[in-house]
Amino acid sequence: MSIRRRSKILSVFVAATVALGAGAAAPVFAEGLTIAAGAGYRRPMAQAFTAFEAAGGEKVGQVYGNMGQVLGQARESGQIAMVCGDRKVLAKAEGLAFTRFVPLGEGKLVVAYRKGVRLAAPEAITGPEVTRVGIPDAKAAVYGKAGRQYLAKSGVGDQVAAKLVEVQTVPQVTAYLSAGEVDAGFLNITDAIGAGDAIGGYVSVDPKYYDPIEIACGVISPAAEGFAAFLESPAGHAIMEANGL
Repeated sequence: MSIRRRSKILSVFVAATVALGAGAAAPVFAEGLTIAAGAGYRRPMAQAFTAFEAAGGEKVGQVYGNMGQVLGQARESGQIAMVCGDRKVLAKAEGLAFTRFVPLGEGKLVVAYRKGVRLAAPEAITGPEVTRVGIPDAKAAVYGKAGRQYLAKSGVGDQVAAKLVEVQTVPQVTAYLSAGEVDAGFLNITDAIGAGDAIGGYVSVDPKYYDPIEIACGVISPAAEGFAAFLESPAGHAIMEANGL
């Protein structure tokens, strides 16, 4: 890869870290309430925090990253009151005692494509117009796992194996799509909606090709119960629905 291309990707990725929540989670611990979430859900969570604070709730310190990162920070810091992401991953997390889970909705896998490309269906990634396909790391991101499941169950895996470009998180795939460095990529619908006109569009993957993905927030401390109540309110539901959950 050329230095110019690397520089271009890095520039877009840095922008995505700020706007979309990509990359490593940077601890931003508030003196009061701090909540962590998977990087792919920064957009709806940030909207929910803003609405919660506007309704009279306390200011929320926000931490984002892949699930391994945020769970590790929750264990090591002892200051994170809630963690949001894949419920299955939360339920299996060692060293954390969640008192309950607040459902946010069902995660949906999509194949997004860059500007200048139009795909009518997910299997169109096998076509000659698609030469590079971004996919999150299956070990770090549930949508990477879901993407791998789709490739295996749909039977197109062998046809696109040489095209795959693996990155750590969903927002990194979005950054590559926005920069035109990949032609298509596996995202959650929430990140695809948030990308807006920075990408060409997206097509949904039939849920029969991947395991169900339940997105939830695990409550660690009673300090998070006020925000949990907001998430369970009509206002909280509306934010999640607007982001594809």
